[in-house]
Amino acid sequence: MPTTLLGLFVGALAAPFAHHLAVQAGADQPWGFSAAVCRHCGTNHGRIASPCPSCGLSASRVWLTVAALAAVNGALAWRIGPQWVLGSYLLFGFLTVILFLTDIDHKRIPNRITYPGTPLTGVLLLAGAWLDGTVQAFPRAMGGALASAGFFFLVYLAARGGFGFGDVKLAVLLGLFVAFDGWDRLLVAGFATAVVGGLMALVAVMAGARAKTEIPYGPAMILGAWVTILGGGGLADLLL
Repeated sequence: MPTTLLGLFVGALAAPFAHHLAVQAGADQPWGFSAAVCRHCGTNHGRIASPCPSCGLSASRVWLTVAALAAVNGALAWRIGPQWVLGSYLLFGFLTVILFLTDIDHKRIPNRITYPGTPLTGVLLLAGAWLDGTVQAFPRAMGGALASAGFFFLVYLAARGGFGFGDVKLAVLLGLFVAFDGWDRLLVAGFATAVVGGLMALVAVMAGARAKTEIPYGPAMILGAWVTILGGGGLADLLL
């Protein structure tokens, strides 16, 4: 329970900054923590969790992000428990929430997040695994990252514009953490991603979106990875 509460606390504390970074990265704004940029009108109004004084955009999505990241990191802490690798999983939750938002807002996975974030979480995962005595699982995690990226690279080539290369880079991060627990988790994540992606596409098309141009796939990949990591071996046993 204390570990779960730690995850909840860390997630809630980090969430406004996750939302702030998502808005800046998605819109290619300069980095800066002294001022927040409105995702609607672009006004630099200096308040991360307040309504925009220029266009009146509510700060409700910031608080939804707080609830979401607190829930994700709390669940990850409950699933992982008091292990050294937990730090890397909490950072994983932070990064994936940022990328979820940027893909929803701009249909892109910014290099400004994945290029520093993926290696950093990988190093933390390796260090945590070494301290926990589970370093033998790290080569499998690396293999999972490569396998996941390779699969989605083939999808990228076959889609001919209907699938972004940013999703291939996202697959590296997701595959690393999904495969850390076992090779079978990659299959579970693929199934979960397909189900979530199909449901999201159905809802979006019913709402008037055009499937190939207006429906980002990154959120489905992220949700599929979360479900797989949190479901653990029980979910793998159920589906495979």
